[in-house]
Amino acid sequence: MAMINRWDQWLVLLINQPAGRNELLDQFVLDVADSAVLKGGIFLAAYCWIWFEKGDRREDLRRMIVASTLAALVVVLTVRLMQTGLPFHPRPLHAPSFGLNTPLSVHPESLRTWSSFPSDHAALFFALSVPIWTWSRPFGVVAFCWALVVICLPRAYLGFHYPSDVLAGAVLGIVLMVVARGALLRTSLPDRIVGWSGLHPGSFGAIALLYALELATLFEDARHFALDALRLAGKLVA
Repeated sequence: MAMINRWDQWLVLLINQPAGRNELLDQFVLDVADSAVLKGGIFLAAYCWIWFEKGDRREDLRRMIVASTLAALVVVLTVRLMQTGLPFHPRPLHAPSFGLNTPLSVHPESLRTWSSFPSDHAALFFALSVPIWTWSRPFGVVAFCWALVVICLPRAYLGFHYPSDVLAGAVLGIVLMVVARGALLRTSLPDRIVGWSGLHPGSFGAIALLYALELATLFEDARHFALDALRLAGKLVA
């Protein structure tokens, strides 16, 4: 464990080294980290590409996309349960003892109450890379690299995650995607949803769009509304 901690600290300090010196650079990295387009938007655009792909594999690819997007919900829920259920793991930003540079664009109290292990961003976007890999090996490599460099690296730079958070999230996301997607593909649910998309394209498109928006933002709105409901229920019970 001590070796992992030393490796974590050394690598996060290396990534974070330029931070706190140039406000423009720090703001750019924060904008990249917060961009829903560069995160979920890119992956959902790839999924639309796969969905409308023509050829003999069309129906199988659509079944795969349906199962994968549903499996992504399993990934997000599992990681969130782990973040709340495991011992609290403070983010590098809140562990000043080893000399992290606080980016000029980040409030020092950001994400203080949120445990960093495992990384939900790494889990979801590495998981979403798996279906792209299934569709096309070259594009799959691009997707995994995008998840690492564009989505996860900025969060380490900003002090939001240790490398071990990212690694654990990535492995967990990939494993959960493979297992959950495989289980869903053995049911009739993907076939029924694909059939529904052909019979009722209007309602399917509307629901798919709303689900895709939530997926692109790691179900942020749904999580906030769920927390509001829990707080309200707590007050009513009290």
